[in-house]
Amino acid sequence: LPSAETTRGKNPVEWVRSLFGAQMDLRSGKEELTVSAFSLVEGLVEGFTRAGVTDLVSFIVDKKVVYIDSRDVPDDLALVRTAAETKGVFERKFSEMHLVLAHREHGLHTLIDVRITSRVLLGEAEMQAELSSRVTDLQIRPGESAQDFGERIRAFMADESGIQGFRVHLDVLSARVGDALRAALVGAKVSVEPATVQVIRPDARQMARFGSLGFGDAVESPQYRPVPTHQRAGAYADPFFYYYYDPYYSFMSWVMLDSMLHTQYWHTPYVNVVDGGGQILATGSDVSAAGDGWAGRDAVSFDDQGGVSVAPELASVGDAGDVGGDGGSWGGGDTADSGGGGWSGSDSGGDTGGGDSGAGSSCGSSCSGSSCGSSCGGGND
Repeated sequence: LPSAETTRGKNPVEWVRSLFGAQMDLRSGKEELTVSAFSLVEGLVEGFTRAGVTDLVSFIVDKKVVYIDSRDVPDDLALVRTAAETKGVFERKFSEMHLVLAHREHGLHTLIDVRITSRVLLGEAEMQAELSSRVTDLQIRPGESAQDFGERIRAFMADESGIQGFRVHLDVLSARVGDALRAALVGAKVSVEPATVQVIRPDARQMARFGSLGFGDAVESPQYRPVPTHQRAGAYADPFFYYYYDPYYSFMSWVMLDSMLHTQYWHTPYVNVVDGGGQILATGSDVSAAGDGWAGRDAVSFDDQGGVSVAPELASVGDAGDVGGDGGSWGGGDTADSGGGGWSGSDSGGDTGGGDSGAGSSCGSSCSGSSCGSSCGGGND
């Protein structure tokens, strides 16, 4: 974004030296935005509208909630202008803007996480947008047994053109968003990274929880969380883990990785297998490295009741609690009861920007499986 290098103040020694005519290099090594909050909000609304992305999830400025969409109101992006004006966003300088949008097309459910930082190191981008997608058909279905769910995932993986097609769709969406923002934000330079496929290898605590998952009539739908209460790290620092609780996500990831280790599914270099910390363990072209020392290899099976059995050494690990994408300690399923927690410490979990936006999860709650198990960022699929 348009910016200029800032200068720093003189320290006491430099101040004394300057009295004797010494010339100081006061460049700070940082740059600051030269565009106003008003111009940025207008540009974001115009750009994403051009790209056909108009479902707003949330807008947070300097850790304070400006707008939260909690009632599934579609096409509500334009409401962010009123919310920002009501909250006085245009009247003062800001440190960070955080805009989250949702979009559905071609069988992909995508969250777009936009962060704008007013002051960065020289040469760094002030604005970053991460596109994270999941394939909606990979969500568990009501009444589905564990084995049926697993077989459906394996069938999807058996046709590599399927995941490749979704990856292309995400690249097209990323390029479309990039072109629209380039046109709407005057003076901005935009670069777009290709989509990658990421499978997160579940750890022992997550796999221990598989035995308590409900299947058949006990299937639990993913839950939308409009205001997460804490930040995550590594592979779980992803929009879907912030805004959704999907109890079957790690199980889906296990099926995927198990299929890659025992078959020729997804043996391609654009698929990355990572641990919970985000460290790449292997690519699809050499996936065997991801199974080295992994407690989950051949340790999970289907039982006769339609559920899942785990090996005794895993079952004894104990309750997984809030682990990675499986935990449930979030800020409530509704803005009214999120207790003011909010992502990054928002000041009001129930504040929807002046009270007239109402708004709700424009993305709903149908986000269960990703085409490979995780984030897709400008992206990862």
